[in-house]
Amino acid sequence: MLFRVIVSASICALALSMYIADPSKWERHPYLVKVLTKDVKLGNISTCTGTLLSPSVVLTNAKCFQGDQKNIAAQAIIRKKDTVDKLNKAMLAFRIDDDLAIMKIDPVVEDQFCEKEPHPPRVSRLNFKPSLTEATYQNVDPKELKDSRCRVVGFTTNENVEDFATSRGVQVLELDVFPDKDNLMFSEVNANSTGRVCWDDIGAPLECVINEENKWVQVGLVNGLYGREMEKDSNSTMALSCSDVQTMQFVVFGDDTFVNAIENVDKSSVFEAQDKCF
Repeated sequence: MLFRVIVSASICALALSMYIADPSKWERHPYLVKVLTKDVKLGNISTCTGTLLSPSVVLTNAKCFQGDQKNIAAQAIIRKKDTVDKLNKAMLAFRIDDDLAIMKIDPVVEDQFCEKEPHPPRVSRLNFKPSLTEATYQNVDPKELKDSRCRVVGFTTNENVEDFATSRGVQVLELDVFPDKDNLMFSEVNANSTGRVCWDDIGAPLECVINEENKWVQVGLVNGLYGREMEKDSNSTMALSCSDVQTMQFVVFGDDTFVNAIENVDKSSVFEAQDKCF
């Protein structure tokens, strides 16, 4: 069991995204979403990462919605199809279920929302089992992911918090994941030769290859970061910078929490997107 104090996205004012990983491009992962939340009463802003599940649904981490939820306003920054432009979509409603947050957004309107392979996926691929009548979502057992090929997809590191909203770079980090407890998994930074995630990557998708189709499937998301102990005379275990991060924690879709959240927000659009896009 991991025992270090978890560090949420809003603890540190630095806006540092994925740290030392393989570079990629947003157009190769157009389902990746930037999430900005604001406490309209206090003025506090949090930046996180999420995934587009349908033209009107975004998945992210509940830590993006801290404080009095009645005062939270949010928007999703989405890459516009076939251009370098971005879409700023207002959040219309949201639902928190344990560590997960499902955002209902102003729908993305495009002539052809998604195209199947070889085009990049417009929405995150979920673990749906095809059916002649209705697709069924299959939960993922964290213990079965230990030997799977897994990765995290996130946005490029930005030293300035304001740059997070405008940057377009994406980075991909392959890693080894290990079961912790319940639906949690972790990855030790020292076990990864290519890098780690940092604050803005809370909510970034954990993707694994879990079946014979050899496709990347979102099985969870980044849930927290653990910091190494500070100096001996300090009682703090808070990570003050990306270099202090020792462990990444993930929440895995191992029970009905995820699918129940979808059903209570916009089940039909998510199921339809999975059918049309894949």
